[in-house]
Amino acid sequence: MLTTSEISASEDLRDFCLRDRCKQGYSPKAKNFAVLRDGVEVGLLIYEDWKEPQGYIYEIFVLPAFRGEGVGAWMLKQAERLARELGCTSVKLEPSSLDREQYTNDALIKWYERKGYVQCDLERSKWIKSLSHL
Repeated sequence: MLTTSEISASEDLRDFCLRDRCKQGYSPKAKNFAVLRDGVEVGLLIYEDWKEPQGYIYEIFVLPAFRGEGVGAWMLKQAERLARELGCTSVKLEPSSLDREQYTNDALIKWYERKGYVQCDLERSKWIKSLSHL
């Protein structure tokens, strides 16, 4: 069973890889969540509260040992749920693979497209999803 636990600092994480990702993604307006499976850290979700009407998913990171098991999709749904709870009508993100040996940027973009995200700039760097229909 997957759960999230909001963390206040990178030191709250036991896994060194997740701790490093959290430090790199620090923002004063971010909400950081450890993602746990049966009490074991499997990922990190960083959501920035841009205030209404749009939220921003800064990072969805799944530890390599847990990839391909639906953890990333679950994390994405949690971020979208949080955005709706904060009154957002859309959520934006910038797909960038942190592990290009396993997932190229193009593969990551296709994954987000399957999740309902559409390109919102000419450089293909920003993607957005409307939450009003969910």
